[in-house]
Amino acid sequence: MVRFGSPAWNDVETPVSKVVGPVDVHILDHHGNRDSQNDNLLAALRPRVFVIPVWSSDHPGHDVLDRMYSPEIYPGERDVFATDMLEANKLVIGELVNRLKSDKGHIVVRVAPGGATYQVIILNDANENLTVKGLFGPYPSR
Repeated sequence: MVRFGSPAWNDVETPVSKVVGPVDVHILDHHGNRDSQNDNLLAALRPRVFVIPVWSSDHPGHDVLDRMYSPEIYPGERDVFATDMLEANKLVIGELVNRLKSDKGHIVVRVAPGGATYQVIILNDANENLTVKGLFGPYPSR
């Protein structure tokens, strides 16, 4: 396997990846900071949907996005949603920011009764009205 991962000194994800199986949705560890989401973890989880809890200009790291979108780590489609991407980070990320399904808002994952599907709902969190900005899915559950 191609090793895109984080430095060995901060690698708790590899042992975790050995005991965790596929998931539908993955909320990024450490806000998607550059030392997170190593290739072993991503290959084990194989999420269809990623949620990035952003609050700083270095979230997520460009190399993290490269790993998340890499078909060498695992094949298939994936949708990536970020909570509050800053303009400074958009400049650093560059063209990859265009692949995000959403870069700002409150992200809700709603599982359908019975659990066969789920949707991702983006709410405008600029005020208390929380109006719907986007609706994605339904995605099939595993």
